[in-house]
Amino acid sequence: MSCDDATLAGLRREIEACDRDLSAALERRGRLVRAIGTWKRAQGLAPIDLAREAELVLAFRSGAARDGYGADALERVLRVILEESRRIVEGRSSAEAPDRLDPPR
Repeated sequence: MSCDDATLAGLRREIEACDRDLSAALERRGRLVRAIGTWKRAQGLAPIDLAREAELVLAFRSGAARDGYGADALERVLRVILEESRRIVEGRSSAEAPDRLDPPR
């Protein structure tokens, strides 16, 4: 294995670690979303808060790095996460989720 191969392998291991962290963070987020949905139902509140979602999008976009993913890419990812969060809160199955990665704005 050349030095370049070792470097590539090391970088790929770091990406795999990021992917594991991301998966764990999304699982944690899903549990929190479910808990919020349960709380909102008990309080008689609407399950979806579009103003809160807009705040999240703005915050997510403002955190975009110059040398990483851009703000548009991060927003697309967050919008998929938000759609999945709605599905969880509303009790819809994942089979009802759209089969696309780029939801409409």
